[in-house]
Amino acid sequence: MFNTVKEELEGYWIYRIMIDKNYQGKGIAKLAVQLLISRIAELPDANKVIVGYHPDNQAAHHLYTSIGFVDNGDRFGKEMAVIKNLE
Repeated sequence: MFNTVKEELEGYWIYRIMIDKNYQGKGIAKLAVQLLISRIAELPDANKVIVGYHPDNQAAHHLYTSIGFVDNGDRFGKEMAVIKNLE
């Protein structure tokens, strides 16, 4: 699930990626995020994609870091926001 209107941090947000527990750890989430990024890149003035997750979620941290998302210190409540700049 992602938005099609820029929001906080002047970017497009991916809100949720949900993979059934029976299919986790098979690279499906990484592929899903990459497909979402490709779709978001087609939106008007798409220069960055943002994802929020709890800092203790090591699986999310590993996933988003491996795709090139960077933590610039942005926080929203209990969640951190990581950003991937689109070139």
